[in-house]
Amino acid sequence: RIAEILAEKSGSDVQLHYVGDPDFIYDETLPRLNSSPAWYSYLKIGEGCSNCCSYCIIPQLRGAYRSRPLEALVAEAEMLAGRGVKEINVISQDITRYGSDMSDGTTLEKLVRRLAAIDGIKWIRLLYAYPDGITDSLIELIRDEPKVCKYLDIPIQHISDPVLKAMKRRSSEQQIRDLIAKLRSEIPGIALRTSLIVGFPGETLEDFTKLTHFVEQTQFDRLGVFCYSKEEGTPAAEMAEQITERVKRERYRKLMRSQARLSFRHNRTLIGTTEQVIVEGYSEETELLLKGRSSRQAPDIDGQVYITSGTADIGDIVTLKITDSSDYDLIGEMVE
Repeated sequence: RIAEILAEKSGSDVQLHYVGDPDFIYDETLPRLNSSPAWYSYLKIGEGCSNCCSYCIIPQLRGAYRSRPLEALVAEAEMLAGRGVKEINVISQDITRYGSDMSDGTTLEKLVRRLAAIDGIKWIRLLYAYPDGITDSLIELIRDEPKVCKYLDIPIQHISDPVLKAMKRRSSEQQIRDLIAKLRSEIPGIALRTSLIVGFPGETLEDFTKLTHFVEQTQFDRLGVFCYSKEEGTPAAEMAEQITERVKRERYRKLMRSQARLSFRHNRTLIGTTEQVIVEGYSEETELLLKGRSSRQAPDIDGQVYITSGTADIGDIVTLKITDSSDYDLIGEMVE
């Protein structure tokens, strides 16, 4: 139909659309080339997004959330385990939506239990769980299943109710605070990561000050901050009171400086404790040091652990005693 479409478009400035709503969902029969190191992999459990936040174009580009079949995911994870993968990082735009579009009772909890039963898989990490979708049963699963890392990535984006409402987020300030308190009460020692957006249209100094105080009070283990960026075709791009790039950068730097201080302070409390660490190779600075990650550190986005003594193969999970720390990294030695 290319010639027909070109003829129809010729001489017209009207935008025409010829693509239907995205509905493709891949399965385990498609070839899978793992671009991650051999010992860990990402398992994408769904495609698209149904949250429709005012700043995000993904629902328009990728369609509504579509869960992959549970058996297909288990088969893929078994294949990865057969290749030597020990750590599965469960991802999608919102993992708590998994199964919500199905009528067979599929849930995220059922999937994770099936993944935990696979021989060879040692760690299961849950990434990108929207706060309003975190249920009591999911909290209990993270607490009670030994293979599930005591780690949760919860993108809250902001804490000021006016900003959350403008973003079309479904959680309020109080709901977010209550959830964090419950997670820390029910799962002692859990590592919490979040992501925040600064400079959203209409974000006042009062809103940003509240966000800064919240970060200092809550003391997330990991924190990512992003400057708001206009996406053409989204409601937020048309909002009044767009924030200047200078103000966005200033707010970004202030939050990241605060988080660096908090992270340093928290890491100092870990000195003398023991951590399970997956060995990932030699340090970039010297081959005299091995490096790895603890179960409290996700690949690519969190810090590392530098190993000063002991020997191990890449991909081994070893016990380390933490002896020192920096802003985001830990230093330790192997123990028997």
